[in-house]
Amino acid sequence: MNKKMPITAAARKNLIANLISRQSIDSQESLIALLKREGIHVTQATASRDLVDLGAHRERDRQGVMRYVLPSEPVAARNGGLLLSAQSSGNIVVLRTPPGGAQLLASSLDQSAISTLLGTIAGDDTVIAIASASTGGTRLISQIEEFLGSSRVKSSRKVQKRVR
Repeated sequence: MNKKMPITAAARKNLIANLISRQSIDSQESLIALLKREGIHVTQATASRDLVDLGAHRERDRQGVMRYVLPSEPVAARNGGLLLSAQSSGNIVVLRTPPGGAQLLASSLDQSAISTLLGTIAGDDTVIAIASASTGGTRLISQIEEFLGSSRVKSSRKVQKRVR
């Protein structure tokens, strides 16, 4: 018997964000059905809570059809506790997240207006962020923390290191 591993809330929210960005979803029932096709069973209450956490809301598209959309500004800070720690070495920053949270954090950072961020690479619980300046890792950490909101980051286990 082949059992699937349970999906984390962060991974589920990442999947929902990807589904919303790729296709038209007009109701929570449609979202629940799409998740079910992916092998993820959620209640209406869970789907509703995930949509709120993502900042998704319904609005009319160009054809006048109501559908869920994600906010134009990333909402990583509202996803609560995504950043557990941050370390830098030169222009490379290693960001640790809960399991399944890296994709969501990386996507939010990639959509952000952080000018010193060249890009990100995400695994399951680790994001590599690259700063534009060769020694800009420490500054990039500060900008990421500011982007996520100081109230969230103060409660995280923040570590900054420079490796020579």
